[in-house]
Amino acid sequence: FEPLLASLVHYLKPNMVELKLLIFAILLVKAPQGRQALRELDINEFPNSVSAMARAFQESPREVARALDENAMLCQIRLLEPPSRNTDIYDLVEAGPLLHQLVMVADGTESGDDEQHVEQALFRNICPVGPPPEHRIGDFKGVPELQLMLDYISEALQTKARGRNILLHGKPGTGKTQLARAMAEQLGAPLYEVPTRDATNSAMTGRIRLDAAKLAQMFLEDRLGAILLFDEMEDAFRKEDHLAKGWFNQLLEENQAPVIWISNDITRVDPAFLRRFDFIIELDMSASGRQAVKFREELAGLPVSGDWIDQAAKKPWMTPALVHNLARVGRFLPPRQLLRNEQRLEALLRQRLRAMRETDSVKVLKKEKEPDFPAFRAQWLTTTPSLRSVERLVRKEGSARLCLYGPPGAGKTAYAEALAKRLKKPFILQSGSDLLGMFVGETEKRIAEMFDKAEQQGAVLLLDEADTFLYNRGTAVRSWEVSSVNEFMVRLERFDGVFLATTNRFDSLDKAVLRRFQLKVKFGYLDPSQLQDILRACVPDPENVGRIDPQWLARLDHLTPGLVRSATQSLRLRGLQPRLARLLEALEKEQKEQMDGVVSRPIGFSV
Repeated sequence: FEPLLASLVHYLKPNMVELKLLIFAILLVKAPQGRQALRELDINEFPNSVSAMARAFQESPREVARALDENAMLCQIRLLEPPSRNTDIYDLVEAGPLLHQLVMVADGTESGDDEQHVEQALFRNICPVGPPPEHRIGDFKGVPELQLMLDYISEALQTKARGRNILLHGKPGTGKTQLARAMAEQLGAPLYEVPTRDATNSAMTGRIRLDAAKLAQMFLEDRLGAILLFDEMEDAFRKEDHLAKGWFNQLLEENQAPVIWISNDITRVDPAFLRRFDFIIELDMSASGRQAVKFREELAGLPVSGDWIDQAAKKPWMTPALVHNLARVGRFLPPRQLLRNEQRLEALLRQRLRAMRETDSVKVLKKEKEPDFPAFRAQWLTTTPSLRSVERLVRKEGSARLCLYGPPGAGKTAYAEALAKRLKKPFILQSGSDLLGMFVGETEKRIAEMFDKAEQQGAVLLLDEADTFLYNRGTAVRSWEVSSVNEFMVRLERFDGVFLATTNRFDSLDKAVLRRFQLKVKFGYLDPSQLQDILRACVPDPENVGRIDPQWLARLDHLTPGLVRSATQSLRLRGLQPRLARLLEALEKEQKEQMDGVVSRPIGFSV
């Protein structure tokens, strides 16, 4: 009892009335039968109860009432529960959940009579020192305003400035907590962390954790150079919780130790609270620069090929948490089954990313292009206007919004990637269907993330299969379908970069969206000379291409580079070389199926 009280007096510095209330509350926690004795006094209503308590304390009723006010120190950090106006004397002084926890911690300390041991136990449960970082500050080179944040906290530590708050947010596994720990290490400052579980390993509610943060600030008042970390902030500041804004503003404005707040999803946080932060920095899923190097080092022990590790480390969805998971699981894989291990790890990644609603596409090593099919060549594309004039416009303007439309396989996506290479810019490919979220507001969030990521990287952004998302709003049956297209148009107008959208169904696109594009580029079918050129590059007997009957060529007027590739691969899957006569026959079949729209299939079972 006494060591706990001594620690609380040292850090809280209560006045005499607050001290007596604190002692009384602790006694009631340790001896709950005392509350029954209070009940038998039969003193009702708040004024009468306060007067009786004041006489017992030999203090004025006004001072007792003031100490029990919801804005008073003990009630504000909820060591005491604020009494209501119709409170009777038996529940006038009631310990809050935080005080119950502190009493339990003190009672559970082996050296319960040792003030130093009790104080250490209180610190471990209110704001324990965090573990050292797993990454150095240099591994977070791509984080925006990193040096400015370090300078901001450093100045606060040196001048003892109050009210310094930084918010780091982003999807789980992006390294937010590790960044906070690395920042503290870089500054040579101890990092204390508000726990998410109490002494019994039960989850602490968001409000209790906020009370713990307030108490932690008092504990850290005389510990110079300390930083406080508050993780999973969204559980404490949910819009529906209706926290008193004055209480929260005081928490942010008067904190002695700088606080780094962390959230996985700030959409759940009341915007009124967000406005109080000096820095709001998002960490995305991309692992670039030194972070990718760090990932490669951590994955080096996996029993997979070096190419797999190199490519995995650079994937946009790779995070410190995923790397840690792969390294841990990889210890159990057989050392000599490299290809099989790669497949196992990709299956594991696919399940984790799908659960996080990130992506289903986790192929780390893409298959090499078929050796008998040539690489992309611009001369095989038929476009209006010409690709040369398109590129000239993009280079002149610096930013552009282009719609590429035409039949499947006409080269729209391949051209967009080739354009990015010619402009020497990163290339981001986003499928329209991947933007559609399961929950209200999720689609708009993904749209914003797509444009933000492209702007940060200075990348050429391609929205593939745009018709799955940007369809005519007149056909929408749900309000969120309209709002998603509206959000897209707003973000497109603001985007300062090169944006391309591809579609096979130009007529289905929303007309207002189409007006936002500076240029609509139509991709057509191969003309006879282009078809002959691509055939010469594909077949093992190119000398026969010049002998093709012109009438046969004229019939093949609905072919695209994609269809030629598909026919070539189809032959090779059957173990056949794509010789000219055989390929022409396959192309005629591909064209017929394309124009029919549906490939006929047998009904029932076949043997």
